This record gives sequence, C-alpha cells and structure tokens, in this order.
Amino acid sequence: MPLSTETTVAQRHRYSAYRLVFTLIFSFGIMYLDFNGKYLNTLRSYLSAAVYPVHVLVNTPKNLFSAISGNINKQEKLDLINQDIKKENIILKSKIQQIYKLESENKRLRALLDSKPEHQNELIFAEIVSINNDVNKHRIMINKGSRENVYSGDVVSDSKGIIGQIIRDHIFGSEVLLITDPEHAIPIEVARNGLRSIAIGVGNYDHIVLNYLPISADINKGDVLITSGLGGKYPEGYPVATVESIANLTGEPFLEIEAKPFAELQNINEVWVIKQSITQPFNIE
Repeated sequence: MPLSTETTVAQRHRYSAYRLVFTLIFSFGIMYLDFNGKYLNTLRSYLSAAVYPVHVLVNTPKNLFSAISGNINKQEKLDLINQDIKKENIILKSKIQQIYKLESENKRLRALLDSKPEHQNELIFAEIVSINNDVNKHRIMINKGSRENVYSGDVVSDSKGIIGQIIRDHIFGSEVLLITDPEHAIPIEVARNGLRSIAIGVGNYDHIVLNYLPISADINKGDVLITSGLGGKYPEGYPVATVESIANLTGEPFLEIEAKPFAELQNINEVWVIKQSITQPFNIE
C-alpha cells in the first residue's frame, strides 16, 4: 500500500533531525581537533602534501609562459639597445670620416696655396666638377669659365705641377686637356742643364714620353722636367714631370724616355688656372 501523507512527513522530519545531529557532532569534532592542534595540523600536512603536485602541475604552464615572456621581453630590450649602439656607431664613424675629409681638404688647400709660384701670371682658383670617362681622352671640367676671365689656352696646375691646358671655355666652366692625353704635347726642358724637348701624352696617367732626344743627350733618370716656355702656350719654369726610365734601343737614333708627372692626375680636386699676359688660343679638333 502507498504510504500516507503523515508517514512521509514524519520520515522527512527524522532525516532532518539525523542530519542536524551529524552536523553538530562533526562540528564539535573539528572544534576539538582544532583546539588540540596537533591532529588538525597533521591532517593539514597530509592534505597539503597530496595537493602540492596538483598545484605544481596546474601552475607549470603559467610559470613557463611567464618565463618565456620575460625572456622575450629581455631579448627585445637587448635588440633595441643593440640597434641603438649600432646607430650611434654609424653616426660616430660618419663624424670621424667627415673630420678626416675636412683635414684632407685643408691639407690640399694649404698645399695649393703654398704652391702658388712667384711669377707675374695671374692665378685663379678652380675646382674639378667632372672627369671624362673615355679611357682614350684624358680631360676634365672645372667650375671656372669666361665669366671669371678664364679662356681657352689658359694653363692649369695643381699644387705639384702642370695638369694641362684649357681647350674649351664656357660661361660657367671650362674643359681641360690633360698632359697625358694622346693629343697633348708640351715643350719642356731639363731643369739641370736646360736641355729642351717635347713631352707627349700616351693615354697613361702615370707617365708621358720624350721621343726626340738623341742617344747622346745629357739626360738622366731622376732629372726634373719643367716648362720651357717655347711656343708661348705654357709659361716658363713650371714643374711638369721627373724622368723615370731611359731606354737606348739598338739601331734607334733616339732615346725612349718615360717621365712621371708631378701632378696627381687621377686624384685632382682643386687647381690653379694660370693666366698668361698673352693667351695663346688652343685649337683642337
């Protein structure tokens, strides 16, 4: 038979009473253990030991992530510091190079000023603006032209010696034929004894040649060659080259002589334009 409503209610009250009694007993037991201390501490120790591996396992990914993140942040900071150091290094090197460049320019300018000869010729300072890249044409452009009273036929020199002669003048610049160009010839003489000849360019920046001196000519290796002034195209007494080699070929009536120009023709930056009292036009096709 199904239980009556009164029976069901009575059973529920009994269960509630049992639970209340159990809860009170358990609570008093915990209070007793806590009061005595050692029993609860022991229980806590066992529970902590049992839970510790779980705690470590749960926190390992978090700690690992934190460690990796920390290392990444440190590496990023080191990379930024390294970039800053490299940038400062480049800036410092650039400043050092600028200092070297300024010192080099000052030395060149001082040498050029010191080289100003004691002649009556007017001298005009000029700078190189371009160099002809044709290996068979040794020519340069300077930044002075007819506006500064620079004309075709004027002679050009650096701090060490003759460079060449202006063959074309423009308003703001001029073209210079170098002494090493195959189309160039310059009257020279040996400074030691006044022996005269013609020095000819052969397309080599390192030397010019003297082809018409007889084998009996008084010329030696190391002799200094200067402009002779013959023909009026070059003023007299300017340094041109020094004799580097002399060859006496069997059966040939003339010596083969090579001379090294004083001017640094492949490293020209600033020059003097030498004005003569009477300029001889330089015509070249």
